[in-house]
Amino acid sequence: MMTASFHTTDLTMYQLSPATLLSVALLLACAPAAAGELNCTITGASEVTADGRLEALEGKKNYYETVAGAEFIVQRDKGMMMGRFVSNAGQKVTVLDPGSAQNSYKVLSVSPRAGGRVQSQYFEVRLQDKGEKKPFVLVAAEVLHGYCTM
Repeated sequence: MMTASFHTTDLTMYQLSPATLLSVALLLACAPAAAGELNCTITGASEVTADGRLEALEGKKNYYETVAGAEFIVQRDKGMMMGRFVSNAGQKVTVLDPGSAQNSYKVLSVSPRAGGRVQSQYFEVRLQDKGEKKPFVLVAAEVLHGYCTM
């Protein structure tokens, strides 16, 4: 019968690989940033019609079949948005208003396109609203709306 023994002076079992140390360091470095993130959930998508009305896109465009319930994250300090349906990577991102208990958080993202066209999106979260869920609107070619939590 074999038995195992543990010696308090044997610290080799506590040695961490460089990759593990790097992972721990990154987690610790990102912890303060996580407090400044918004976790957002899309509840609907619409587009402006030719006569100026806002019309829900339900059943009209393939990817909008799954957009409701999709989530994305916003880094409040930088205005960067990351998710399946929402991203402003590669765009010039400007936080117009950092938001507060009295003001909405506002971000404008702009990127030049081929042929001189410009793509832009405007994102606003009503941080001043009471409750845990803060409503948002994201306006680009279409309008996405939902709520964010901090």
